[in-house]
Amino acid sequence: MNTERHTLRRRLAERQQEKAVLERRVRGLEARYREEVAPLKEKVLRLGMERLRAAAQARMRSARLRNAYHDAQRAYDSFREARAGAAPSESEAKAAFRKASKHCHPDRVPEAYRAEAEATFQALERAHASGYTEAVQATAQALEDWGFPTQSQAQASRDSESLRKAVEELDVSIRRLRGSEAHQVLEEVGTLDAAIESWIRSLRRRVRQLTTE
Repeated sequence: MNTERHTLRRRLAERQQEKAVLERRVRGLEARYREEVAPLKEKVLRLGMERLRAAAQARMRSARLRNAYHDAQRAYDSFREARAGAAPSESEAKAAFRKASKHCHPDRVPEAYRAEAEATFQALERAHASGYTEAVQATAQALEDWGFPTQSQAQASRDSESLRKAVEELDVSIRRLRGSEAHQVLEEVGTLDAAIESWIRSLRRRVRQLTTE
């Protein structure tokens, strides 16, 4: 039974490390999108809405144009509301990092899990240093729920059924991250910078079209 728990613990540690890396990449892209791409996206939506409003006003009897304008207005308003969502404060970011690092610092876990804990801790540090607070917060929560055992807990590990459930839950989270739009973009484009640059180029072209046509 101890051997089974140890195997499950190691598998859990591997999943935690994988999720931490995925969280950093996905949340990193999402953060860059909000900062660099979203303002251009909002501008494109606003310009498109304004053009449709002008067209609808010029052809008052056109139900098609009125409906298109109202759809564009709703899309614009929804996008602005989503952008207005409160971002984590600096103090919240630091608290999340402290909370997460407490659960995966290599000096706090048994030798058997030290390599996995160190890799998770390094991914966490990179996310924190890069300002990807959402990734830090998500990792902190996962580590708190199903983190590495501390030295004092090493002899009192969770039973096999609980560990197996934890692995399954992490597998679901990993599949969700891999299926996210942000991860799909990274898989197709290759790097975060390339994805951001591609979005920006496309949106700038659209802005030029909407302002010159």
